[in-house]
Amino acid sequence: MLLKADFHIHTREDPHDFIRHTAVELLQEAARQGFEVIALTCHNKRIHSEELVRRAEDLGILLIPGVEAAIEGKHTLLLDMPYSRLRVRSFEHVRERKRDGGLVVAPHPFFPAPKCLNGKLRENLDLFDAIEFSHFYTRTLDFNRKAVEYARAHDLPLVGTSDCHRLWQLGTTYSLVEAETRSIEGVFAAIRARRVGIVTSPLKPLDRLKGLWQKGLQHEAWRLHGPALPGP
Repeated sequence: MLLKADFHIHTREDPHDFIRHTAVELLQEAARQGFEVIALTCHNKRIHSEELVRRAEDLGILLIPGVEAAIEGKHTLLLDMPYSRLRVRSFEHVRERKRDGGLVVAPHPFFPAPKCLNGKLRENLDLFDAIEFSHFYTRTLDFNRKAVEYARAHDLPLVGTSDCHRLWQLGTTYSLVEAETRSIEGVFAAIRARRVGIVTSPLKPLDRLKGLWQKGLQHEAWRLHGPALPGP
């Protein structure tokens, strides 16, 4: 089955960023757009709850527990993994917890910001299951290019995400996952097997003014086997 998914989303419950929409409002908009898999990944806080799981299920959405954690000061997406800010602060801590499963994604790894992974990705490559293709790029300014090259060089899948901080961003860039089952395990297995593609399109220049890490528009390239590239 082919599942529309986004693995990097922030909501008002995020302790670090000012965000207008709540988790419930996000799920409602995701359902309206036909999303079937969502991970809520607030900064250093896992907001997953049974109530949110039930609301997501009622909307036809598989909700994956997630967090965008500051690991040694670098943003790292931890999906369906035990998390405590005080106990998961180093990449060695992540290694210990990954023994029980979960998926680790490198978000916007080569963007020119202090909290992006950059060299830490190379140093801890064994930890990462996938690399993010971020929504925030234009035809002339695209820090995803290095991520695409790096994913290909190291045989890692790319996942497309919105890194949603504003509801208009949801659906701008997303993943299509060919999973055998509509379950967390099925989605993760499909990503590891590279049965994932990206739907995306570059920002128009004026869209960049709406804020850092933000992106508008959608459509174009998706390739089921291997990393997808933005359209011409």
